[in-house]
Amino acid sequence: MAIAGPFDRPIPGQSLTNEPKNNPWEQPPEMDTIEDVTKYYIESLANQDVIDDFAALCQMGVPLKPIVQSITQQGQMRGLHTVDNSLLVAPVIHEFLKQAIESMGIEVDDDGRNMQVEAEEAEMRRFLMLATKYLEEDPDAADPGKQMIEDLVAETEEAGVTETEGTAEEKPMGLMAKG
Repeated sequence: MAIAGPFDRPIPGQSLTNEPKNNPWEQPPEMDTIEDVTKYYIESLANQDVIDDFAALCQMGVPLKPIVQSITQQGQMRGLHTVDNSLLVAPVIHEFLKQAIESMGIEVDDDGRNMQVEAEEAEMRRFLMLATKYLEEDPDAADPGKQMIEDLVAETEEAGVTETEGTAEEKPMGLMAKG
């Protein structure tokens, strides 16, 4: 199979000059029930070689959610099923692959998100917002507790998180950062 060169592709707008209903996704889907779509994917994925390949991806750190999205989008593009069937079958495929891969002793990252880190960052933004509001209410008070809070807010802001109009944003950093 030859690899297509950079100029062996359709130009933008070329599909608008083709005959309508020429592409697989412009035709009625081959499978129209969620049961048929689920059965198709489970039968396709229930091959040990296929599971081994997806397990290797997960072992390299690829989250399972984009893998499942790619599988269902490919089915849509080939005209196998509709977008809504993709959305309905994706959780079934996800769970099937997750169980199969975890049974091999490989840890599966569901969606690439670290909920612990996200929760800690949200709590830090909340602290900054409340501390800044507290310090703005009585800026003239010279009490040691307020001074400690001011120091904490300043250190946290220097670490890369600032408050702007009640929402937390990361400070731009790096060579092209403005500010």
